[in-house]
Amino acid sequence: MSSAEFSIHLVKNSMIDKPDARFQEIMGWREVDVFRQPLSFLFPADAHGRVDRLLESGGAMLGNIIFPHVPLRVKKGGYINFDMRLVHIDDGDRRLDFYRPGKAENNAVAAEKPTDMHSFFNFVEELLNSPYDGDMGLTMVSVEALREDSALSNADKAKARSEIVMELQSKAIGGNVGILDDASYGLITTGDFDESAFAQELEKVASRLDLPAGALAPNTANIEIDDRNVAPQQLRQALGHARGVFLGEIDAEDADKLTGVIDGIQHNRNLIESAVKTYNYRVSARLISDAIADVSVAQLQQGKVNLEGKIRSPNEIIVMADHPDISLSHDMAQLEDLVRMRVRRTDHERQKPDFYELCRSTLIQESFFEQLAALLEKHEEESTHVGFRVIGMPPIKRGGVHWDCLNRLAILGHPIWIDRFGDAVVAPEAFGCLEGGFIELQSSMMRKLSGHFDGTELMSKLIEAWRSMNVGVLSVDLPDYKIKTLSHELGIHIIVEDSAEQLEKLAS
Repeated sequence: MSSAEFSIHLVKNSMIDKPDARFQEIMGWREVDVFRQPLSFLFPADAHGRVDRLLESGGAMLGNIIFPHVPLRVKKGGYINFDMRLVHIDDGDRRLDFYRPGKAENNAVAAEKPTDMHSFFNFVEELLNSPYDGDMGLTMVSVEALREDSALSNADKAKARSEIVMELQSKAIGGNVGILDDASYGLITTGDFDESAFAQELEKVASRLDLPAGALAPNTANIEIDDRNVAPQQLRQALGHARGVFLGEIDAEDADKLTGVIDGIQHNRNLIESAVKTYNYRVSARLISDAIADVSVAQLQQGKVNLEGKIRSPNEIIVMADHPDISLSHDMAQLEDLVRMRVRRTDHERQKPDFYELCRSTLIQESFFEQLAALLEKHEEESTHVGFRVIGMPPIKRGGVHWDCLNRLAILGHPIWIDRFGDAVVAPEAFGCLEGGFIELQSSMMRKLSGHFDGTELMSKLIEAWRSMNVGVLSVDLPDYKIKTLSHELGIHIIVEDSAEQLEKLAS
């Protein structure tokens, strides 16, 4: 890296310590002018809040990252743009190195592998809190050849993935790339990401790896970050929503600006809130059957709302887990409907439990437990008859509030259904909450493990482990005949009615 033009040292409370002689020479400030002044003293007024937030957070994720064209105040008036790097020193002290624009190499301490999605979102939040004021955009890239079911061999995927990540890191601010899913990545660029040039680079990668022409063709989307002062929660909601739209998990119009994403989220929130307030919703049932005994054992109940004339899951238009206020009101309205309908059934049918698909953000709210208790008491319903399917639980070893709340439900007598199938041997003593409930073997894991030499045997062992804990293993929403056949061969005989069959019932 080229040498810095000058440096500024900060003490623990983020005040300026002695600047070096070059700073005084270039910027015109004497040591007495800036000694023990807050760092924001040297930045434009509209950047003060961002500078303060960056320093309060510690900026740990931004260490060694080069910020291009950061304006620094000159004593005689005006500002000069420099590239800036934040360096963490022992005992909490920090140093800011400044370079002529374009003269500093970005030697960011980026991970060799891209970061997980949540860490990437943390990085974006800190970046927006930094004094960098240049153009900035979220770029998302997906390469379908990296997916588990693509025609490439695992070895070719590994080689291609490494090359693709290196290309993306060279274009990302700070070299920081986040994983969106198994074939997709997110990065923050200076707003000049050239899609066609990147596609050409991947053509060269494919050629080097002796892959067919076009094998690594990328899909890309760019969102201009046109508002630097978005509240942290709103920013996370927007990033999660943009990710969902890009991956096809969320049915919404694409937006090319961050403010457009936020407006779209608010529109969809309004649709869901309106549907709940006007009783324009319904729980839709799917039979859970034991194929060997040829009997139904329970029902899966999924909350749907009328969205502009179409009955849909609200998860189709926003990431409900990012909106705890709406998830709670939606889930409690649907549960009221579910329990109210249960009391109309015959005594025999009422003995079969219903599993309501509960949003994990509802699960961790104290008012959920209070409202649930009042609801069951009002309708004189037993907790053992109302189970909960909770998808996307964090790993068991992380523990945390989600698992505490899941255990609370189990202690109250509610049957539990989750999808962390691979955790059977991680901490079996912690899964008492699932006794008498279900564990779901996801099709993505089934497909992934079946590609390994001993993958099928491994799945069979895990199924045995779950059953020994009195936990039923089931499959749901299997995408194709091959996976359905594999599920049958593994001995999974508890089956959830296909979503296509359920849609036909809703239509009729």
